[in-house]
Amino acid sequence: MGADVDANGERARLRRDVAWNLVPVVLLAVVGLGLNFLIGRWWGADALGAFNQVTPAFFTLAVLGAGGLQYSVLRAIAESPDDPRVPAVVVGALVPGVAFAGLVAVGCLLLSTPVGRLVDSDAVTIGMRWVAPGVFCFAVNKILLGIVNGLRRMRAFAIYTSLRYVLIAAGLVVARASELPASHLAVLWTLAEGALLVVLIGELVSTVQLRRCVGWTRWARDHVAFGSRGLLATVAFEINSKLDVWMLGVALPDTQVGIYALASSLYEGGGQLAVVVQNNLNPIIARDLAANRHADVESLIQRTRRWFVPVMIAAAIAGAALYPFAIPILVGDNSFSAGAAPFAILMAGLAIGSRWLPFNQTLLMAARPGWHTVYIAGMIAIAFVGDYVLIPVLHLEGAAIATAFAQVASAALLVIFVRLRVGVRL
Repeated sequence: MGADVDANGERARLRRDVAWNLVPVVLLAVVGLGLNFLIGRWWGADALGAFNQVTPAFFTLAVLGAGGLQYSVLRAIAESPDDPRVPAVVVGALVPGVAFAGLVAVGCLLLSTPVGRLVDSDAVTIGMRWVAPGVFCFAVNKILLGIVNGLRRMRAFAIYTSLRYVLIAAGLVVARASELPASHLAVLWTLAEGALLVVLIGELVSTVQLRRCVGWTRWARDHVAFGSRGLLATVAFEINSKLDVWMLGVALPDTQVGIYALASSLYEGGGQLAVVVQNNLNPIIARDLAANRHADVESLIQRTRRWFVPVMIAAAIAGAALYPFAIPILVGDNSFSAGAAPFAILMAGLAIGSRWLPFNQTLLMAARPGWHTVYIAGMIAIAFVGDYVLIPVLHLEGAAIATAFAQVASAALLVIFVRLRVGVRL
């Protein structure tokens, strides 16, 4: 009887936490759409294209700066969040994390000119310089949010994630009012992540007794070892999410990149539904795997899949149907209707892959970061080959086909690796 009560309580908590974390998804949809729409409307397709070439570099470098430590600290805390070792686990992640973040921020500055030359855009060069401080802040924020996630403070997680989007929206309004040059728009990321960092430091100090961090150096070594085995995967995953935009940037002018980037951003927004569920499942999966409760993990996967897959399919169909009518009106530029077909293709891939999307970090939660790296490497290899072959022939549609196919094909790798290395059936 007590076990049934505990199980029902766990399910109720999970439903509540997922509901809370749908709030930032709504804000992401509003702010993400608004950001792309308003940049396109106020500064033009060229500015949108340049902004969406700086943004992938920003996200990728921030992932590199976090060093994979966000997943290590999440997993370690989630295994036993009430353990007295938590302060040592936290400090052991933050010390190397701050150092890595600083080094990568400097690297962003050094890379600004070469990257701008690669895509033949001075605006990209200037944007990367403005975004470099934001790289540091974002990398540290990833680790701090990993701590919040590991503690299963999911309402707080939702509030802080929501705050990020509110700050971005406020920054865009200020940028418009001050007539900020288009090449400086990437500073929006720096302002938002810098303000969020201050808030998350307050969260950390109020929830973790940092002075009780005896033994943090051992945890620092463990975190760095875990991160070094999974870092390539986290960076590759971020690269893969924008690989199509980057390769289009090399092959096509900024205007075409901007049209596709809007479709790609909306596709990523749809994928955030999976991220919300994943963020809530990760600490539960890590805890149950650490206790060898594989049957509980499989039961959790099946329960989640029953409602998540139909929701994603419905969202994909609705989005694809509305795009050609709504987007040109919202942006105020009919040229953006050229993104309708690529968007439909991307959403088809999302719908087909929805069966596995919320569980694609299972290898990380099982302390198998090396195998997670192999899985992500397979995904990015498929996407790269597809982009390389199809973009010169099919242009925007070719990039979309390559991305959608990689999403679906990589699921087979995930299923195989999780079964062989973890012993769980996805």
